[in-house]
Amino acid sequence: MVDDEEKPEPGEDQPQMSITEQLKAQTELAREEEFKRTPAPPGKSKQLLVVMRHGERIDEVDKEWSAISKRPYDPFLSDHGEDQAKKVAAKLKKFGIKKVFISPFFRCLQTASFAAEGLGIQPQDWTVTCAVGEFMNPKMMVKKGGKCPEGHINSWFFEGNGLKEHVAKKLPKQTASKLQYGQLDFKRYPENLLNSRRRYNRAFQAIADEAQGENVLIVTHGDGVNASVTRIWPWSIAHPVLHTGFTVAVREKEDDGMWGHWKMVSKRGETGVWWRAELQPAYHVFKGAQGVVQGAAGTVGGIFNKLKR
Repeated sequence: MVDDEEKPEPGEDQPQMSITEQLKAQTELAREEEFKRTPAPPGKSKQLLVVMRHGERIDEVDKEWSAISKRPYDPFLSDHGEDQAKKVAAKLKKFGIKKVFISPFFRCLQTASFAAEGLGIQPQDWTVTCAVGEFMNPKMMVKKGGKCPEGHINSWFFEGNGLKEHVAKKLPKQTASKLQYGQLDFKRYPENLLNSRRRYNRAFQAIADEAQGENVLIVTHGDGVNASVTRIWPWSIAHPVLHTGFTVAVREKEDDGMWGHWKMVSKRGETGVWWRAELQPAYHVFKGAQGVVQGAAGTVGGIFNKLKR
């Protein structure tokens, strides 16, 4: 259990959009993303998906760092952040994690390295993928004083020629040479909240399926952890997400051999992630309103098509 004293002050790490905007985006996403059943691998009856935020960033303790850094959008861990990443392995051991998927941002690579080492997971079972990278919004990727370069992120983020060379510069050679790679570049840039949550939702599902029933740890960013909550409960608002805070979800094989729905195992505040679930009535208002609008649009469209004939 995480003590309330460890929670950030109100507003710290809060997504830069209103609750109304977040609910609206999550409602739209819930309507468009239909649950698709997939077969469970032989011998697997349940699977855990652990989604974790990185440790504390250097620019959160050194307020001048962003203004003087050549890469203010890719800070490394602070000393405290490294300590957090090392200690979190003890909390994760009980989940029987076999595979680790990692955002290519430096703080996530570092966090995953420390955590995986503590869990005894070898680099050949790590996968670096841009699919779980930061919220691709230049205003949110840097702290005060920093700025993202112009152009698409793929033209300036990677150190070296693409993702593999980038990782080779960030991790020890003996580690980088053994790990696996998923999505090699970033797609939409910049993103809005709907784009970001859609990407995370689809990435989490694809990763879980790729892991063939093995329990998975995804080391990502604050909004990725938010998405791990709202993909299950679209009426919730996840805040705050502490450094190395994580959620745990489970899916179980049903009688017909197919995976069932994901269910949240974590309790509010238990693993460094809080959420507000009392917003469910507001969510249903949004959902109902969207249904009315879509239904009206369909009716108008039908009338228009008849007039065209």
